[in-house]
Amino acid sequence: MKTSGLKIADWWKLAKNGKILCTLCPRYCTIGEGQAGFCYIRQNHYGKLYSVGYGRPTGFAIDPIEKKPL
Repeated sequence: MKTSGLKIADWWKLAKNGKILCTLCPRYCTIGEGQAGFCYIRQNHYGKLYSVGYGRPTGFAIDPIEKKPL
């Protein structure tokens, strides 16, 4: 997988078994090479943890300017 355009994530460290330990949430996922964490947003590529959703909007909503009732 290309890593250009991906942002290296914060809040992780290398585990003793060669995998990456993600410390962003209380799940503390242990992520192997080429795998994703439970959230599927943070992935291990070449021994670094990348945030694949960084800078990509996940939803849009159109609201009217005037809502009723006031």
